[in-house]
Amino acid sequence: MAVRSAARGTMLAFAAVVAALVLCSSAGVEATLTYDFYSSSCPHVEYLVYQEISKAYWNDSTVAPGILRLSFHDCFVNGCDASVLVAGNTTERAAIQNAGIHGFEAINAAKWAVEQMCPGVVSCADILQYAARDTVKLTKGLGWGVPAGRRDGTVSLATDPPLNLPPATFNSSALVANFAAKGLSAEQMVILSGSHTIGVTHCLQLRDRIFDVIDPTMPKDLLATLQAACPTNTTPTALTIDRSTVDTFDTNYFSNIASGYGLMTSDQTLFADPATRPYVEANLQQGAFDSNFAAAMVAMSSISPKVGTDGEIRHHCEYFNG
Repeated sequence: MAVRSAARGTMLAFAAVVAALVLCSSAGVEATLTYDFYSSSCPHVEYLVYQEISKAYWNDSTVAPGILRLSFHDCFVNGCDASVLVAGNTTERAAIQNAGIHGFEAINAAKWAVEQMCPGVVSCADILQYAARDTVKLTKGLGWGVPAGRRDGTVSLATDPPLNLPPATFNSSALVANFAAKGLSAEQMVILSGSHTIGVTHCLQLRDRIFDVIDPTMPKDLLATLQAACPTNTTPTALTIDRSTVDTFDTNYFSNIASGYGLMTSDQTLFADPATRPYVEANLQQGAFDSNFAAAMVAMSSISPKVGTDGEIRHHCEYFNG
């Protein structure tokens, strides 16, 4: 156990170095995010967030993929500004792309705990990124340093997610283009897709593989399993993307798609396309995936943050101030 702990400690240190290099090399506003942003104003913020996310996770393990999904959906729609957290019939949460998304209660609990110690100091946008890191740690993945200094957005529209979030039917070329529009590389796209190792999908997301047209490349046993679970594309069945270790942040997602057992088109396409296949193969080893995912998350969480005097520090994550 001592050897394993030492090895993971080394990987954590390496991931922090890689993440720091990614952040320092970023251009523009990303460089204004810092790892010690709350060192004086709220030095215990990360501990407070971890405590609340941990309690939520041990009560309901699906909080982990839920919060990771929140992090991605937030950053890809007008930057990492917690706009996805705002409640309402016309906000981002109401868009069909965010149907079934959850983890809001855990974020609200973390925000409440932080507000008791540091009122009006820490943004919901930063709390969400701390929480995303913590869900990976709780599912036996490697953590990373989270740069902070984001402020919360003051706009959240249901019309924005359809214009920014990639659907499950996207092939690799479309995914590469979508991520490139956010300043992320094809390699980072594949690495971030690895978060599906603790994710779930639904029958509707498989419509282009087992309903509209039967995908001839899908293994027959997988097809039979999915058709049994999803008699129609509106069946509300939640399907684990990594069927063997759903609560462990490991490399089985990549192993599955390398064996042809990816569920969604957006999963299996990563190995089917020779342009992205090497990135799948490069993340089949846990150590490589851990450090690569850490650096990719730092890059994603630095998409167009609101900093300085832009935005606000919300009192409650689900509502704008005022």
